[in-house]
Amino acid sequence: MGDKVRVAVIGGGRMGTPLVMDFLTRPFVDLVGVVDKNPESRGAQIANQHNIFFCTDVSVLAADAENIDMVIDVSGDPQVKKSLKEAFVASGNRNTIIVHDITARLIMSLAADSSELIETVHPEDRGIG
Repeated sequence: MGDKVRVAVIGGGRMGTPLVMDFLTRPFVDLVGVVDKNPESRGAQIANQHNIFFCTDVSVLAADAENIDMVIDVSGDPQVKKSLKEAFVASGNRNTIIVHDITARLIMSLAADSSELIETVHPEDRGIG
């Protein structure tokens, strides 16, 4: 068996759910966590059905960052990425990638087999980090 990328998705609503569903079908993706403020969100339900870690607070996810290669934030909340970065810095984590908005949009568009690039949920996410 080949390498796997350990991915966490922040946002379990309309943007995150298709991504979560697609990742479950990919043998090279190990979906290790889903975060959403709403514990009743579709993403939360899917995570629970598949025994995937779920929480409502990004700081809880950040505490387990040594087991995460990549975080994709599609929450639409600009404070989430800031909080996640702060938690990673505080814990000394310099390995987990927080995916940039344009990259997240590309991944979501590919997962949805879209003919257009998915709209942004983080228009303020520009440039490095």
